[in-house]
Amino acid sequence: MTSIDRTAYPGFARVLSARDLTEAFTPTGAEVGWAWSCIDDEHYLLALVV
Repeated sequence: MTSIDRTAYPGFARVLSARDLTEAFTPTGAEVGWAWSCIDDEHYLLALVV
């Protein structure tokens, strides 16, 4: 049987570092710029980016 890390559904590491989380989930400047262009009120920015 093929190990799980060689399939389409690899397992996640049990512990993620703060650096890994920051790199994966912090929106880029381009993403924030796009979000600003899509909203009329700054109160919606967080909801759109998240």
